[in-house]
Amino acid sequence: MMMMWHLLWPSVLLGVFFNICPTCPLEIQKERKHYYVARGSSVQLPCAYSHTLDSKQYTEVSWSIVSADREEQPIIWFTGGRLYSDLYKPMEGRVQFTSADPQNGDASINIKDVRPSDTEMYRCLVKKLPELDKKILDLTVMEAPSQPLCSVDEEDNSMTLKCSFLQGTPPLHYIWSKTSGNKVLPPQATVDPTGATLHFNITERECGSSRCTVESMVGPKHCDLHLDCSLPVANNVSSPRLLTTTAVTAIVVTITTLFIVTVVLAAFLYRKRKEQFQDIEIEK
Repeated sequence: MMMMWHLLWPSVLLGVFFNICPTCPLEIQKERKHYYVARGSSVQLPCAYSHTLDSKQYTEVSWSIVSADREEQPIIWFTGGRLYSDLYKPMEGRVQFTSADPQNGDASINIKDVRPSDTEMYRCLVKKLPELDKKILDLTVMEAPSQPLCSVDEEDNSMTLKCSFLQGTPPLHYIWSKTSGNKVLPPQATVDPTGATLHFNITERECGSSRCTVESMVGPKHCDLHLDCSLPVANNVSSPRLLTTTAVTAIVVTITTLFIVTVVLAAFLYRKRKEQFQDIEIEK
């Protein structure tokens, strides 16, 4: 390992003393970019270059971690037609050149199964004597949001939709939407400061499905809720259907009672008159 580091020192020194300019015979495409990737995925760090040199010297390509708070750490190197990989044990077996021959203008690398510890600043250095050029890239490895869970709470005349998840690297952004009907949220709906809950009055609700989407720098996840469009009846308000049934029952009971009373009264009067007629007959 120490031998490899000593071999790389000439390239580092050349990087200090050579001025890089757009008209140099050796030039790397310089667009600097910050790469955000999910833990466990793979990422390609590009380093395309061109040169107009006729030199028969081998092209040397090296990649190093060059974060400001740590000593420069080589991770892969191609020189003299030979490949030296696994220069950095924490990335052993996970780094390789995308091209079988990095001398042909493509010095890009792939990093597999990325981990949070891979979050660093990386430098690609290409040298073909007497020229060299370099490029810096930033890599951030993040935890992708876990599958969120949607739930709903109803209380009195209001409803609260909730969206929760177990893991994910901030910043996270919540988006609430309707996925059916007119696809418009209730006009008076409010979202809490975190964005994780949506609150609105039941009278403003429309039936159908709603969706909570959790977005991060490494992709979105979502969950869905289906809301029944029938409104609950408050405790102090009678159902119109219930009122109609009660009224009909009362009328039937009243009519039946009047009928029974009428029959009993008629029978009583009939019996009374019959007794009177019998008394008259006896007196005769």
